[in-house]
Amino acid sequence: MGPSEARRAALAAQHLHRGRPSESPGARRVRAVADRLSVLQVDSVNILARAHYLPVYSRLGPYEPALLDRLSHRSPRSWTEYWAHEASLVPVRLRPALMAVQRRTWMTATDLEPGFRESLALRILDLLEASGPLTARQVEAHVGDHGRSEGHWGWNWSVVKRVLEDLFASGRIACAGRTAQFERRFFPGTRLAGEPSVPDPHAAAVELVRAASRALGVATEASLADYFRIPVAAARSAAQELRREGLLEPVRLPAPGGKTVPAWRHAEATVPRRATGRALVSPFDPLVFHRPRVQALFGVRYRLGIYTPAPQRTRGYYSLLFLLGEQLVAQIDLKADRAARQLLVRGVWSEDPGQIPGPPPAHGTGTAGPRAGVGHLVCELAAELAELSRWLGLEETVVDADAPGDLSGELRRTLRKLPVF
Repeated sequence: MGPSEARRAALAAQHLHRGRPSESPGARRVRAVADRLSVLQVDSVNILARAHYLPVYSRLGPYEPALLDRLSHRSPRSWTEYWAHEASLVPVRLRPALMAVQRRTWMTATDLEPGFRESLALRILDLLEASGPLTARQVEAHVGDHGRSEGHWGWNWSVVKRVLEDLFASGRIACAGRTAQFERRFFPGTRLAGEPSVPDPHAAAVELVRAASRALGVATEASLADYFRIPVAAARSAAQELRREGLLEPVRLPAPGGKTVPAWRHAEATVPRRATGRALVSPFDPLVFHRPRVQALFGVRYRLGIYTPAPQRTRGYYSLLFLLGEQLVAQIDLKADRAARQLLVRGVWSEDPGQIPGPPPAHGTGTAGPRAGVGHLVCELAAELAELSRWLGLEETVVDADAPGDLSGELRRTLRKLPVF
């Protein structure tokens, strides 16, 4: 597949290839987007909005987050939180497969005396069976915290918190949603979907690669593996089985340096003639989970500044990618200042100027020049920021006076021309 064809296939699979609906999306559309993605990463960073809400917004525009919460917060739950691409919301049907391949061990309480650990686990299970969903702090209020493990990875968790996380990873308890303070609410795993039938690791990998390949459209084995964080060897074996089923076909995708690499195309993947979408794509969006894929398909080196020491950041603290057509044309560092009711732009950087799409030329006037393309980009970005600001309940978008980046000045001037809503 050529670079443009691969990009359009990837965007179509992610529901990012066309403009968002003009009407406010309802529960059915929110569910359809979530089901296509199959994973929404959860993260405590709330500098703009909680991570799992943003991918749905990128695809549907302003929607009511309660519609997404409903999938995992109310019985019967069709979605739940578990370990996938880090902590994530996933369909309940995928939880057993994820349990089979879950490899995270940093939260384990295995250094505790086994008899004590199991006794405490049983006390916690009895408590949750007799109550509604409880947070770790609420559990500790009933059974005590049993001290804290100084220097242990896991933010100095209490013993009870560590045992809770082990029970969660093993599936004996599940997440009934998060509180406003972003604390997990635990309840017995059997209340989620009965006793889970955990498949063997290969069958689990097949199920996960089936979901990942549909969500990605076209992808290398490394990208398929990264989607749910399974071993590449497991993804390779699963892809071969799905090929025998007729679900995947081998293709070659572009790679840096003008090379191509072997990859897989899902049988349902489509390649639209044009990609006409516009969206801000967050650092935790499934489109950009696998950073090498972002660089290979879109030519963009993307890193999240929150994990980078300030002197080494090149694109700010919390930068989002701006998708225009089939290209990721800019990065923008954003912050929601809720006290001032402002959406703050702390930097804007264009990507390859030669790839910036210009506005559709008037009939008979030929193609737009590079400067027109930059102007078009900034106007589209300003409109996108205005819509995001309204969704977040903010009153205006402001570019910091000292905001770095080659587009900051022009964006500031363009925003001043927009009507105040």
